[in-house]
Amino acid sequence: MTAPFDVDAHLAFLGLAGSHAYGTARAGSDVDLRGCCVAPLPARLSFRTHFEQFSWLGHEHPEAAGPPLGPNYAAAMERARAHPSAGPSLEHDPVPDVVIFDLAKVVHLCAQSNPNMFELLFMDDREVLFATPVFEALRGRRELFLSQRVRHTYSGYAQGQLKRIQRHREWLLHPPKAAPTRAEFDLPETSTLSADDRNRIEEAIAKIIRGWTVDEAIELPSAERDVLRERLREFWSAALAAGATLDSVVAASRSPGADPVDDDSLDEEVARIAGARVGLGADVLHLLRQERRYQGARKHWQQFQRWQKERNPKRAALEAAHGYDTKHGMHLIRLLRMAVEILRDGRVRIHRDDAEELLAIRDGKLPYEALVGEAKGLERVMREVVIASPLPVQVDEGKLDDLLFELLTMA
Repeated sequence: MTAPFDVDAHLAFLGLAGSHAYGTARAGSDVDLRGCCVAPLPARLSFRTHFEQFSWLGHEHPEAAGPPLGPNYAAAMERARAHPSAGPSLEHDPVPDVVIFDLAKVVHLCAQSNPNMFELLFMDDREVLFATPVFEALRGRRELFLSQRVRHTYSGYAQGQLKRIQRHREWLLHPPKAAPTRAEFDLPETSTLSADDRNRIEEAIAKIIRGWTVDEAIELPSAERDVLRERLREFWSAALAAGATLDSVVAASRSPGADPVDDDSLDEEVARIAGARVGLGADVLHLLRQERRYQGARKHWQQFQRWQKERNPKRAALEAAHGYDTKHGMHLIRLLRMAVEILRDGRVRIHRDDAEELLAIRDGKLPYEALVGEAKGLERVMREVVIASPLPVQVDEGKLDDLLFELLTMA
C-alpha cells in the first residue's frame, strides 16, 4: 500500500522482525523489517484518504533496489547490515520486506495483545534499527499494554499454526482423490431445500446459538467475554461427552481427564440441539447436517487443490522429511511458551533464550505426536498460571487513549 505522504520523513521506528528478532535466524533467513510512522495531521484528518500501513515486499519488485524510502530507512539498513544474523542474510538477499504501520494502528493492535505488534513493542534493543523519541516514549510505557488477554491471542495464533499442521499432515497421509459428490453424503443431485430456505433456517438456528453464548450485547470487557466464551464451549463439550445428564455433566466439567468433543462435532451437535428448539424435524435436521458436511468437504477439496498449486517448496521439503511442517511446529511451541511466560511473569521475551530448542524442533527433533503432546501440556500450564497472573484482566483503555494523544502531540 502506498501512502499519501512521505513515510520516511515521518518514520518513528524500524526494527528486525521474525527469526532475527527471535534469535532463530540461520544463514539465508529472510529479513523482514517492521516499523511505525506518525501520519501527519492532514493525512490523519482527511476524509479523502485513509492510511493504516505502508507495505513493500521485495519479491514483488525484483527490478527495484529497495522500497521508495529515504535517509531514515537508509540509516536503518546500515545498522541491519551490521547485525550478526541479518547482515549475512542481506548479503544473500539485499532487499528485505518492509511493513510500516501508523502509530494509531500499533496502539490499537497492542491494546488487543496482538502477538505481531508485541514483537515491535517488546523487541530487544539489538534489533532496533531506527527509533525517534516518540517511539521510545511508547516503548517506555509498554507495560500498559499487558493483560490476561494474551491467554487468548497467543493461544489463538498457536492454534492456527496447529490447525495448518494437522490439515497439511492429513493431506500428506491421506490426500483426497477427487472432488466430493452429493451422492457420497446421501443427498439428491438437486437440494430439496432452496438456498434461500436453507439460509433462513440456518439463520434461525444461529440466532438460538447466539443466545446461548456471550455476545457483544452483554456489557463485559472484551477479555472477560473471551474467557466466558471459551468456558461455555468447554462446558458444552463436557456435557455432550458425558451424555448431558446433570450428574455426568458436573462430573465431566470437573474432571481434567474427560475427553472433550472435538470442535467440528461440538458445533454440529449444538446446531442439532438448536434446530430442535426451532421446531425442525429429524429429517430436516439430517438434511441440513449433510448439506453442511458436503459444503465443508467441497471447501476442503478446494483448499487441497490450492495448497498443491501454491505449496512453498521449502515447506514441502520439511513436510516430506518429517511428516509435518516443522517450521509451523517451532512457532506453535514458541507462541505457547511466550503466553505462559507473559501470564506468569508479566514480561515479554521476544529474543528467545530457548532458541536452540526451537531450532531443534524446526529440524524435526519432535515427532508429530510429541509436538501435539507438548502443545497440549503448555495449554494446561497456561490455564494454571492465568489464575495467579500478576496481569490485569484487561488493559486500561483510558490510559492508552491518553498515551496515544500524548505521542501524537509529540510528533
